Amino acid sequence: MSFRERTAWITLITIVVCFGVYYGAVFTGLVPTDRWRSFHLGLICIISLVVLQVGLNLIATLLNPKDARTPRDEREKMIQSRSHTVGYYVLMFGMAAVLFSTHVIFEENVLDVIVNTVNLGVLVMVIAALSVAVAQIIMFRRGA
Repeated sequence: MSFRERTAWITLITIVVCFGVYYGAVFTGLVPTDRWRSFHLGLICIISLVVLQVGLNLIATLLNPKDARTPRDEREKMIQSRSHTVGYYVLMFGMAAVLFSTHVIFEENVLDVIVNTVNLGVLVMVIAALSVAVAQIIMFRRGA
């Protein structure tokens, strides 16, 4: 497994773990309706994501420093470009859906609409990041 594929796996796993905890708590109602507790859980998940990704990428770099320092070849540049294109389209369609949902949600409390819109927007960004990582893994495995 190449260093770039290893970093894609690290991204995929850490995002699933960190935001799986957050959205699992939000969607199942484990986080009370208090907005500040939801905010603090989200902040903890984001900080955990950063710490995990930096730590795991540092470990991956220390395990194989020669592979980590090699410049990207044409294949890796193409994989990066194509996977980010996939992520871009997922993000654009998802944000269009979020904008549409703001007109469909009928809440009396404006603050609840804002919180729901932010949660949906962050969810779309998470799904876009996951689609980039999955696309990279698939392309590295296929040898594309």
